[in-house]
Formats: sequence, C-alpha cells, structure tokens
Amino acid sequence: MTKTVGTFNFIFIGRSGSGKGTQSELLKKVLETRYGDGSVFYFATGDCFRNLTTQPALYTGKLVAEKVLKSGNKAPDALTIWCWAKEFVNRVHPEQHMILDGTPRTVLEAKAIDELMVFYDREKVFPIWLDVSYEWAYERLIGRGRGDDSPETIKNRLAYYPKYVELTVKYYQEESSNKLIRINGEQTIEKIHQDIVSAFGLR
Repeated sequence: MTKTVGTFNFIFIGRSGSGKGTQSELLKKVLETRYGDGSVFYFATGDCFRNLTTQPALYTGKLVAEKVLKSGNKAPDALTIWCWAKEFVNRVHPEQHMILDGTPRTVLEAKAIDELMVFYDREKVFPIWLDVSYEWAYERLIGRGRGDDSPETIKNRLAYYPKYVELTVKYYQEESSNKLIRINGEQTIEKIHQDIVSAFGLR
C-alpha cells in the first residue's frame, strides 16, 4: 500500500469573508512552487455549488441557486459531502498534497472528513481556523462586490456561523485527532499568509 505520510493536508474553516479562498490559493502556489504542478488536490465547496447552477437541466442546480447561493443559507450536509467525496474518488492521488476550502461547516462534515483522511492514509492533517469577527467579515463581504453578496444574503451566510461552524471549531479543539490551528484573520492578506507558511515551515 502506498503511504501518504509525507503529504500536507490543509482544511480551511472560518466565517464567510474570512479569506479562506484567498489563503487557500496562496498556499496552493507555495506548495506547487516547492513540489511541482499537479502536486496539490484543491477543492472549494463554493465552486462545486456554482458549477451545479450552470447545468440548466439539473433540478438540484436550480435548488442550489435558489436556496443556497441567492439566499445565503447553508447547503444540506449530504450535498456538501457529496461534492467533495466524489472529487476524492475521481481525483485524489497518494502523492498529492490536499487543500480543502470552505468545508467542513458542520461537525457531521468534519467527522466525515476525518474518517476519509484515515481511509486515504493521510496523517498530517491540519484544520486552519481563520478567526475574524462578524463585523470584519461583513465589511469584507460588502466590499468585494460579488454578485451573490447582497446585504441580506451576507447576513444569512454569517448567521449560520455560530449555529454550525463554532461547533465545528470546538470539535477540532476538543475531540478530533486533527487539532485546530488558529490564525488571526484580521490582518493583511500577506501577513496572514506569512503566519500560515511559517506555522508549517513552508517559507
């Protein structure tokens, strides 16, 4: 059996607007510079959902557009797990590093990821929590001007953080064997990036 003990596996969690996507992309570039193109399995939950909405004949895509992206509500756990699980099945190779952006948002998702990391013999698993306040996240989301970032949608998206994501943070802190690493997200993009790469000796 091919072991994957040398690979890094990063899981970015935090409020909407905390910079998970930005930091994931920056870290991906660092890993690819060091280990080569194609050395990183990268998955962003939001990309999966947006892709579903581009398929007009797909009923699920219509529901995702209406009930998740336009409204800012949390997607069902089953749908989120399906999104990343099928990518694991179709794309993961043992020599690849891994970056998950925007999942898990719930304890159920976190436990499913932990279980699958064990299945894939992934030993260096690092949940990274980009810790920002509600106010910080709201201002950032309003400022970026994306099409699905209306004030109402943003408020809905931020509202499920204390209900779901805070419990996920607690799970990683107290129960998971993959212990949480907190990063202050209320800094410049470059300073956050430096904090991340320094924490893992990737400079």
